[in-house]
Amino acid sequence: KNSFPHKAKMHTIASNSIQTARCLLFSAVALSLLDCVCPFSLSAGSVSAVPTALRSLKMMNGQSRTESTAFSTGNANRPLDASFKRRDVLNVLLGLVVAGAGVESSFADTAPNCKAVANKGGGVQCDWKELEFTPAFSTAGTATKITGDPRRMKTYFSQIEAGYRQLEELSARWDIYANAGDGDVVRRRLGTVGNKSPLHNIRKAFEGAVKVAATSPLIEQDAFEDLDVFYNTALSGIAEIDYNLYSTAFVGTEETATKLRGEGRKALDKTLAVYAKFLAALRPILEDELLAAGAK
Repeated sequence: KNSFPHKAKMHTIASNSIQTARCLLFSAVALSLLDCVCPFSLSAGSVSAVPTALRSLKMMNGQSRTESTAFSTGNANRPLDASFKRRDVLNVLLGLVVAGAGVESSFADTAPNCKAVANKGGGVQCDWKELEFTPAFSTAGTATKITGDPRRMKTYFSQIEAGYRQLEELSARWDIYANAGDGDVVRRRLGTVGNKSPLHNIRKAFEGAVKVAATSPLIEQDAFEDLDVFYNTALSGIAEIDYNLYSTAFVGTEETATKLRGEGRKALDKTLAVYAKFLAALRPILEDELLAAGAK
């Protein structure tokens, strides 16, 4: 139970090395190409996150939404600021390289130390660095209190974003955590065991964020319906991962436990994909809040 496959750790390290090499190669090619490119401006249609004007309004709580922007693409003929030149593109590319390398390398380059903890009720625990974030809710005993303005996306976004990073960490180290011999190792990352994970109480943070989105002029009706699907699918996915890993403690054979861990892995991959869409849909609302706050 306290023995962990060396092969799994080496696979994780090798995978990380490949990802890092790809990012470095991309940066080298990008830099060489940019040296040959004169300053230029981009059309908004070439940037996937550029907003478009709303063509429909949504009625909620008796209030009509004003015509504004959504997070879909469009306005292909509208040029961006001419100051968006080669240096700016270089900074963007460098940021993407760092981010792309960081997702895997920040988690997968070092294997956590896992050990049996009989003196703490049994099972296995793996060392892990807690992610820094601002929780949307604080809990004292049985009382739960919101930590910020319930009408602002900022109150919920930090925890939701950290929850995504926690799933990334779980994905990068899945072989180590899932094969530790104790499903609670994975469940601690999901926030269903203990309260250190940003995914603990994540349903409340999701609910608060969706309520803010429901009153935001940045999201049209179709987009809001998509957001609702992302919300439910992500939460269901986390519950499915939890169920599969919890069930490994009650099966009679290793073959069945292995199958459950495999189902948990599949659920994690699906959950990460839809969670990313949920996060991307919320981000423009947060950015709009920050811009409005900066303008005051």
